[in-house]
Amino acid sequence: MEQVRFTGSHAIIAVMGVLIALLSWSLVYFARDELSLVGEGFEEEIETADTAGFEDGRAVVRVTPQSQDASGIVTRPLESTESQSAVEIYGSVVHVQPLLELRGRYLAAMGEVRARRAAVTAAKSEYRRMDVLFRDDRNVSEQTMRNAQARYRAEQGQLEVAEATVVAITDALRSAWGETIAGWVTDAKSRELQSLLERRTHLVQLAFPFGLPREMGRSAIRIAPVTGRTGIRDARFVSDSPQTDLALPGQTYFYLVDGEDLRAGARVVARVGTGDGARTGVLVPNEAVIWHAGKSWVYLKKNKDTFARHEVSTAQDVGHGWFNASRFQPGDQVVVSGAQLLLSEEFKYQIRNENED
Repeated sequence: MEQVRFTGSHAIIAVMGVLIALLSWSLVYFARDELSLVGEGFEEEIETADTAGFEDGRAVVRVTPQSQDASGIVTRPLESTESQSAVEIYGSVVHVQPLLELRGRYLAAMGEVRARRAAVTAAKSEYRRMDVLFRDDRNVSEQTMRNAQARYRAEQGQLEVAEATVVAITDALRSAWGETIAGWVTDAKSRELQSLLERRTHLVQLAFPFGLPREMGRSAIRIAPVTGRTGIRDARFVSDSPQTDLALPGQTYFYLVDGEDLRAGARVVARVGTGDGARTGVLVPNEAVIWHAGKSWVYLKKNKDTFARHEVSTAQDVGHGWFNASRFQPGDQVVVSGAQLLLSEEFKYQIRNENED
């Protein structure tokens, strides 16, 4: 057997291997604490504080006093106030297209009447002339005179048909729209009808619940769109309405409302005083109200860093705010600046929860 010989280079390689092994072991031994901490850090979940949530089934937003100052969130105590007792009356902006169609038919019928009257006048004149000539030594034949007479009678018959058409259209107007509005249509110089055509005013029908005095429907009232009650405006009584609203049973009345931003068919609401005395409540400032999902809301300050969202009634405008007889107490701190920011924070919380689900 051949004997293996160890040389100096073999010894050097062996020493280097031992040194590498010692260095590797030392590195692992002395770095064990750091590796353990890194592993534990990856296993733990980083916790972050939510700025919004729910308490007692109500949405709340939490903002520290320092962040409130930085964000410009300002509150104001609600003040006690009184308001005359009133009821809410609902209705809608009337589609006037059927009214315009009846007006078109009326104008056409009146044009036909004028044409038939002119034809009758001409036929009558011709008949009289032929009759005189016939009686004066028969300067025209009897047949010619009879033809003129027949034409005159035919034109009279056509005039009667045209006049009957005008009467029928006028009756339809009165039946569907009442005497007052029918008068607008039949008046060529009606300013009210011209204003409706130019959309400077709108016709509104309100349905008063049965049992309310009829005089309430004839009083001056104010209305606003149901979906956004900031556009409050005066409504002028026009007349009783022969039309009914299947969705809103009651006594119906027509009103004229100024403004170009109403749409036909839009639902509106009015507040009408009942004369039953004053009610006590609070005044919610205009600047405190925000709109979301077709409803009006305010944020109340529950404690130094928590705000809760509450629905607020905007049915009764008192000029510089909204009267509310329930849900709030005098002295409640309502957010008058920064409410939209709080709503945004609430939305962020909801979106984050939906993504986690």
